[in-house]
This record gives sequence, structure tokens and C-alpha cells, in this order.
Amino acid sequence: MHEGELRDLSRWLDCLPQFSMLTIAERETLMRATGKSLVDKGKILFQQGDPCTGLYLLLSGQIKLAFASPQGQEKVLQVIRPGESFCEAMLYAQRPYAFFAQAVRNSLLLHINKQSLHAVMASNVTFMQQIMQGVADGYHQLIVDFESVRLHSASERIVRYLLLEMDSTAGANSGVVNLDIAKGLIASQLNLTQEHFSRILSELHRFGLIVLNGRRIEIPAVNALQAYVPANV
Repeated sequence: MHEGELRDLSRWLDCLPQFSMLTIAERETLMRATGKSLVDKGKILFQQGDPCTGLYLLLSGQIKLAFASPQGQEKVLQVIRPGESFCEAMLYAQRPYAFFAQAVRNSLLLHINKQSLHAVMASNVTFMQQIMQGVADGYHQLIVDFESVRLHSASERIVRYLLLEMDSTAGANSGVVNLDIAKGLIASQLNLTQEHFSRILSELHRFGLIVLNGRRIEIPAVNALQAYVPANV
């Protein structure tokens, strides 16, 4: 790896908070163990059943993490966005991936070798705690998603998703959601079909709770959307 690529790697690592506490020597250890790859849309990054080889960091694009049934049905676990890492929970697991990863857009990724991460985590407790915080956050989100699917209606799940994804000015009672993820992927994350997802968005629009404008969703009154108690649909 030439000097320009090493500078790029150092700059990318600087942008990720979990790597901010590394010493120069630790950073160099990880940079030597890091590979950069361009993954075309639709390409599989790894399959269910493959062994974990390290940690991935997404620089641009989108990556889908999903289960696949023998019948070919998919359940999306998560869509990874730029600046996010994934596969932290597998770094110490003595088992293969239970899900697959696929690029849903042309994507640029970094891959850091598992053995080098183990070595740096063993010498830097703060870094290890940051990685484990990512694992804990992922586990917590899985519990929240499971609770949502089991205890909340489809409409409630969609309202929660919109409120979570909303961009708003602090203190404002309005906001905007820009759907940067395909509707089919969002629907699968919420355990819905795309048709059901679109139908409920149309219903919320009809009630005046949201305004649909292509991939832009305006929320004119956040408190009204929060107070919405839908039928069990």
C-alpha cells in the first residue's frame, strides 16, 4: 500500500469515533491490516455460513444485512449507511455468519483483519470498550425491533420509523424524512410487504399526518403523528 493510500486510510479512521483513541502504533497496526474494496450494486459481500474475517466500515453506498430462507424469502436485518461499521458482534464468535451482506448501491468499504483488531483491543481497553459498545447497541436494537414486531401494529411501526428518521430543527413541531433506502428494504426491516408499507403511508397522507412528495415525506405536526393511535393494521 503506497503512502497516499495510507494517508487516505488514516483520514477515514479519523472520521470514526471508535478509532479516535488509538495510538500511532496501534493505528499503523490496523492500517497494515486494512483492505479497501469497491463493491458493485447487487454483489454479495459474504454469504450465510461464511466465517467472519474482520470488521467492515462503509465509506459510501449502502449494504443490506439479511437472512434468506431455503425458499428464497428474505428478511432484512439492517441497511448499513456511510460512516457505519458492521460485524462487530462476530469478531469473537466461534461460528459463521447467520446472515448475508449485499451491496444495494455501489459501495466503498474498508475491511480490518480480525486478528489485528484482537491484538489492538487486548492492548487498548478504551478501544475495546468502544467496539463492545457497538455490539451492545446492536443487541439493544435487535430487542427493540423484536418488541416492535411482536407488540405493535404495522401502522405503529411505520410511525415509529418515521419519527426516528425525521430531520427537524430543535424545538420545532415539524420535520422531514428523506427516504434514502428503498421502500422494499424498509418494509422488510419492519416485517411488512412493500405494498402494505405503501398503503399505510398513503393512509397517513390522507389523514393529513404526513405529506408525500416522492421520496420526501413532510411531517407538518410531529405531536399529531406521535398521538396517532391506528387500528391494528
